[in-house]
Parts: sequence; C-alpha cells; structure tokens
Amino acid sequence: MTKLEYNIINNSELENKDRNAFGDLLIEQNKVQGDCCTKADRCKMICIVKENNSAIAIGGIKPKTISYFSAEKADLENWSLNFEWELGYLYSSPKHSGKGIASNIVNLLLNEFGEENLMASTEIYKNPAMVKILSKHGFKQYGKPWKSSIHDNYLGLFLKFK
Repeated sequence: MTKLEYNIINNSELENKDRNAFGDLLIEQNKVQGDCCTKADRCKMICIVKENNSAIAIGGIKPKTISYFSAEKADLENWSLNFEWELGYLYSSPKHSGKGIASNIVNLLLNEFGEENLMASTEIYKNPAMVKILSKHGFKQYGKPWKSSIHDNYLGLFLKFK
C-alpha cells in the first residue's frame, strides 16, 4: 500500500512547485475559472496530498466568495459580514476519489484554521459525497440553491459557525 503525504502550506511559504501542483489539479477538475496557477496565492493556506511525489488531491482556505450570499444566489446578503474565509478548491483525482482523502484534507485545514466562521459551497445534487463531508465537519446548508455559471449543476452555500 502506498503512503499518502499530506502537506499544509501557509501562504507565506508557497513555492512555485506548490502553485503549479495546485493549479494542475484545478485544471484537471475543470470547475474553476481564470488562471488556475495563481489560485494558491489567494489562499491563506492550502493542502496538497501526494502519492509517490505526485500531487493527487488539494484543498484550501481562500477569501470568501461574496457573491454567493447575494439575492441572486443563496439570498443571505446580511450574513456575508459574518464570514471572511471559505473552504474551497477541494479536489481528488478520479483514481483516488472515494478513499476519504477529501475528508482528511478538510479535517487538517479546519484544525490549522482554528475556530472562526467558515463558508463553503458545493454542487448539492451532483456531489453528495462533498455534502456529506461538509456535514460531517459541522457545516450546514443555508439559503437557496443557485445554478452555477460554469456548469449545469446547482450549488449550495454551507456555513460553519465557531
């Protein structure tokens, strides 16, 4: 059995190899717009999981997506001020999905992040595994679902209060 290596990297410690590995997996996921290789720089911290020195899964704590609280989306505009950070960019390569890696990433990031309010969003119908992971880690869905502008799926806003 191959050993997995989980690495939490704070923003101030990011190196180009981390940015590239993170960006490559976001490109593979194909659900993030913009320059994927700069997404790690937006994050307070990221987690990269490696198997045999190859990145196979990622996650991060990034600045909140304010628009998710808007009337056109979750319709919880007044709640936006309670959140500064978002759990996001969670992805495991298909060969490694369903093995608990994403749940481990969430656990590690939450432990490192500490006790603050945190938001997340995910596809609520097409990704029941992520809904289950978020629920397991104390997130609850609030507001109304909205249609993604990137794909045909509906997203939900998940909030975790300290």
